[in-house]
Amino acid sequence: MCTGRIDPAMVARAFQKGLDGLMVVGCYFGDCHYISGNVQAKAKIDMTRKLFKHIGVNEERLAFRQCSSGEASVFVKLVTEFDEKIRSLGPLGGDGDRVKAPEIFGKLEAAEAVLAGEKIRWVMGKRTPFLETGNMYGEIFTEHEFNRAIDMIIVEEIEVQEILGKLKEGAKSVKDLARDLAIPSERVFRYITALKRKGMVALDNVAGRSPIFQFVPQEV
Repeated sequence: MCTGRIDPAMVARAFQKGLDGLMVVGCYFGDCHYISGNVQAKAKIDMTRKLFKHIGVNEERLAFRQCSSGEASVFVKLVTEFDEKIRSLGPLGGDGDRVKAPEIFGKLEAAEAVLAGEKIRWVMGKRTPFLETGNMYGEIFTEHEFNRAIDMIIVEEIEVQEILGKLKEGAKSVKDLARDLAIPSERVFRYITALKRKGMVALDNVAGRSPIFQFVPQEV
């Protein structure tokens, strides 16, 4: 009923299934029947575009545009322009993207997990209060500061999902994970420590002096 109800995880899942482009068209700011639904939608799409760019998907494949229900010609123009853009980029995972198929679909699987995760949902849910009234200490964020926080969360959460993905393939050491994923060893160690605390990974064995970690399936 409102673009504000769009779930970013569903967007990533659609691309994971082979979608080449997605345009969300909402009403103009100030004209939303649900007051701030379109503002929330744009914020979620902008955040998802950031994540897409980080994992190697061309962010131009995802767009947020606006028009009113009475502007048929504007809607046609928006759709035509977006269609031309996607045709110029070509199929997902082709020349238009930094990461190619089939690797790009694994990246999108990690992106879906991040977007469905508690941390990114909580932060996006707090966007308006953080920008307008501040956090629990009364500190008000600028748009730039909030976006920097989102950028940091995206990097961390994607790296965590990539680590979990590798461990699902088989037990590995911190050194193995750092090499395979091109993530600094100290950062991998920090993630592994946090994941152990959450019960998502566990010590499998020790090879020489290197602890080997395994993925722990979670009960649904």
